[in-house]
Amino acid sequence: MQLPEWYGSWKKNMGQHYLVADVGGTNTRVALANDGKLQTQTIHRYRNTDQSGVVEILQKYLAEQAPEARPDAVCIDVAGPVGTDEGQLTNLDWTVTSAELCAATGATFGAILNDMQAQGMALSHLPSTAFHSILKGTAQSGNRMVVNIGTGFNSAVVLGEGPKLTVPGSETGHVNLPVPSPKIYELHQFLTERFGFASAEEVLSGRGLGHIYGFLAGLDPRQPFPSSHHIMSNLRSDPHARKSVDIMLEVLGCVCGNLALTHLPFGGIYLVGGMAQVLADYYHDSAFHRAFVAKGRFAEFMDQFSVHLVQDDHAPLVGCIAHLQHHGHDKL
Repeated sequence: MQLPEWYGSWKKNMGQHYLVADVGGTNTRVALANDGKLQTQTIHRYRNTDQSGVVEILQKYLAEQAPEARPDAVCIDVAGPVGTDEGQLTNLDWTVTSAELCAATGATFGAILNDMQAQGMALSHLPSTAFHSILKGTAQSGNRMVVNIGTGFNSAVVLGEGPKLTVPGSETGHVNLPVPSPKIYELHQFLTERFGFASAEEVLSGRGLGHIYGFLAGLDPRQPFPSSHHIMSNLRSDPHARKSVDIMLEVLGCVCGNLALTHLPFGGIYLVGGMAQVLADYYHDSAFHRAFVAKGRFAEFMDQFSVHLVQDDHAPLVGCIAHLQHHGHDKL
């Protein structure tokens, strides 16, 4: 079997070896790390619909990409709730335990994080060039927050500074959709008719953009809606497409403002995820800021919070590495 070009040099490094994976709702990325450093040349992506689960992906990665690798520890993050030594994907019927991770890889220690926990753990380990400012707040330090807009929607508060971070898990995407305007109230009713419950994720996600479009275009709520890719590709020619983006950003501003008042992340709010990146050119020319600060007598208070877009696709993998180091597994 032809080994990857990077494998020979990686094998010579006899430091601490980690296997890390970012398991999203659509794709899984797997990589190796040496002495706490992500080896970017080892990253390999798998489409989840072509796999049976996390264990199969890790075993396939080791067999095909690094057959002689013996990771000391393995850490994955999953887009879904994580309990004691077990993770379950919200938008995919997969579950995995830390014991299964160790058995599949030969590692002596296994850990499972929520994807938001991994993103939060990464914040202190990313270069300043990874952050693009959307709103410049007056506060300079304090707890931080990550907000994911991707296949699903979620958030997590990041407590502490430097390597001593605590990132509690969350399932923010499944709270009730707020209704800051009459138009969004109508959207709420439309989503309730389709799903029986209108959650934030049914607007703030890749499929959420299609839901907004279906509402604006008067489509039958029981029929499939256009994909986010189709909508973003037709912004110039389809007025419903651009209005869908406007509504998504208005709801996102409202939700981020609610989260800011709930957790007081004076160190900043950090947007992550595929849809967050797709919207990169539209935050400044939208209702995002207006909806973010529209908190009545607390409107001026909202000026303290900054909002940044994280433009580093490797952040979750970096967070998994940081988690292993934080728990002392660089000294196994």
